[in-house]
Amino acid sequence: MKVNVEEILFVIVLYKEKLADSQSFKTITNSIRSLGLDNKKVTLYVHDNSPEAQSLDKDYVWEFVYHSDISNSGLSIAYNNAALFGEKGDYKYIFLLDQDTTFPEDTISTYIDAINLHTDISLFVPILKIADGRIMSPFRWSMKWGKFLDEVHPGIYSLDDTGPVNSGLCVQLSEFWKVGGYNEKVKVDGADTQFIERFKRHNNKYLVLDVLGFQDFSIFEKDIKKLTTRFDIFLKDVDHFEMIDSFDRPLFFILKIKRTLRLTYDIKKMVFIKMFLKNVFHV
Repeated sequence: MKVNVEEILFVIVLYKEKLADSQSFKTITNSIRSLGLDNKKVTLYVHDNSPEAQSLDKDYVWEFVYHSDISNSGLSIAYNNAALFGEKGDYKYIFLLDQDTTFPEDTISTYIDAINLHTDISLFVPILKIADGRIMSPFRWSMKWGKFLDEVHPGIYSLDDTGPVNSGLCVQLSEFWKVGGYNEKVKVDGADTQFIERFKRHNNKYLVLDVLGFQDFSIFEKDIKKLTTRFDIFLKDVDHFEMIDSFDRPLFFILKIKRTLRLTYDIKKMVFIKMFLKNVFHV
């Protein structure tokens, strides 16, 4: 039985951005329109972590399911809540989006073709680049974190060696719940790596599609207030990473040190070292 686009639940997580302004929403909408669905609608679950709720205009492409979360619970809870909604419906796959990824027009048709061709695969992802041309997804594993790959080609890969980020990740719902979904204690940083750590213990194969997207990546951020806020989230998220192996704890500690030193070098301020010391030694 072939999977069609109506059996895929699309999920987007927003923060302080209108849905209509989201690059992910605009480009995925164009991709859906290119399918020519003849008045059929596709479901988009909108999890809005913004301080204020927003109203959504009716759309001839989408059937919106809107959830306002002014407490800003983070990505993991958002994706799990959406998957719970999908489980209650007739959806077979869940397609995850952040708010700032640009996708090509043939994205959805490529995914659907791949899903129906590779019935033994349950995880499908695009290739994502950042502004300077580097490949951010898939990444290669390095000390429980992701590192940039020099090149990636479409095909089947092992999650033991590489892994994808959240945006564009399309996974079979039954497999999503088989691994327990996302780690809800992790709000933002490492939400994707934590999910992949869970997923690969049950199924280590995934398919990289011939889809090239571009993501607005926070590595280029220079605003000190935004950086300290994000760094605080990072430190707390790492504290909630699941310990799978005996050497995980020291590796997670090294992750904190490396991020602290990089930010201190880039911004030339001691605030990140002070935050690190407070987090680790409670000083």
